Amino acid sequence: MVWWFDSPRISFGEDALDDLERIPGEHVVVVTDPVVRRLGLADRARAVLERGERQTMVWDGAEPDPRVSVVRQASEALREASADLIVAVGGGSVIDTAKAAWVLYESPGTDLVALSPFDELGLRQKARLACVPTTAGTGSEATRDIVIREDETGRKFGTMNSELVPDYAILDPEMVRGLPRDLTAYTGMDALTHAVEGYFSIWKNDFSDACSLQAVKMIFEWLPQSVDNLSDTTAREKMLAAACLGGLSFSNSQVTLAHTLGHSLGSVLRVHHGLAVGMALPYVLEYVLRDSPETTEHIAQLGRLIGVTEVDAATAAQKFVERLRDLQARVGFPQTLSEAGVTKSDFENGLERLVEFAMMDTSLTMTPRDIDANGIRRIYKCMFKGRHVDF
Repeated sequence: MVWWFDSPRISFGEDALDDLERIPGEHVVVVTDPVVRRLGLADRARAVLERGERQTMVWDGAEPDPRVSVVRQASEALREASADLIVAVGGGSVIDTAKAAWVLYESPGTDLVALSPFDELGLRQKARLACVPTTAGTGSEATRDIVIREDETGRKFGTMNSELVPDYAILDPEMVRGLPRDLTAYTGMDALTHAVEGYFSIWKNDFSDACSLQAVKMIFEWLPQSVDNLSDTTAREKMLAAACLGGLSFSNSQVTLAHTLGHSLGSVLRVHHGLAVGMALPYVLEYVLRDSPETTEHIAQLGRLIGVTEVDAATAAQKFVERLRDLQARVGFPQTLSEAGVTKSDFENGLERLVEFAMMDTSLTMTPRDIDANGIRRIYKCMFKGRHVDF
C-alpha cells in the first residue's frame, strides 16, 4: 500500500520567530485568542511581520474547543483582509481555528462536519498558513488534522486532510516560556499521548515510528524539568520539538482510543484536552495490551526505550504503563476523573452521552483492539475511580 509522510517547513530554536519576516505575504491576518494577545505573544509575532511593508491585522476571537460558528467568524476576517498569509499564534484550539477558517476562506461552501481525507479543498489558491505554537503539546502546527465543535450539540469532531498541513511551523521557546505549571503538564501529556498512540495505531509506519520514538524519549527526559522550572529555555525548546515530533507521528499514523475518550470528555464534561487524553492513556494501554502479541511488543519497545530492562514483552509493556503513571505523578498530573474535579453526579449524568459521542469518534477505528459501547462505558468508570482495566 502506498502512503505519504506530510510535514511543514519547520523552524526551531532560539529566535525562530524571526523566520516570519522571510515568509512571503502582503496581507497578513494573525489568528489568536484573547489570552495569547493579552500576554503580548500575538503582538510579538505581528512586530516581526511588520518589519516588511505589509498590512497586518490581528483577529483574537478564537476560543478553546472552537465552535463552527467561531470558525466562520475567523474566515470572514480573512475574507475582509484579502489575506494571502495566515499566521496562527496560540495553542491547538487557535491553530485548529485557523486551519478550519482557511478551508472556508478558500472554499466557502465546504461543510466542515462532512470534511473527509479524500476531499480536494483547493487550499493555497489564496493564502498560505504559518503556525507559531504557544504550548508544547498539540503538535497541530505539523498535522493534517483539525478538531472543532458543533454549535448545537457541543460534540467535538475531528477530521484530517493532507492539504491542512501548515506550510510553516515556527518553534520558538520564548513563545512558551512561563506557561503555567498545570498547562505545562497537561500539554506535555497530550504530546506523549500522540507519540504513544501513533506507535500502536493500526496505521503506524516506519516514518511515524521514528518520530514517535524520539518524542517519547524526549518527553520522559524533559517534561519534569519543564514543570519544575517554568523559565528553563532548554527544557521548553526540547518539549516544543517533542510536541512537534508527536504531531508528525500521529498526523501520519493517527491517534486511537485515548483520543476517542478524550474528545468526549471535552465535549460533555469540558475537561481540558491534554488532561483528558493524557489521563485516558494508561487505561487505554491496559486495554490494548490484551489485544495481541504484536501490540504488546510495540508497547514493550517503548518501555525499553526509557530504560525498562525486562526481556519478556508482557512484563516490559506493563512496566511502561507503570513508568507512565510515575511520570504523571511526578509532574502533578491528575490520574482519575475525580482527581480532575469531575463530580460523581456530573459523571453519572453524563456517562451515556460520553459513550454515545465516543462511539461516533473517528479515532476509534485506528485502535488495534475492537471495543463496543459497554467496553467504553467500563473504561470511563475505571477512569473515574482509578481502577485498572482488567478486561
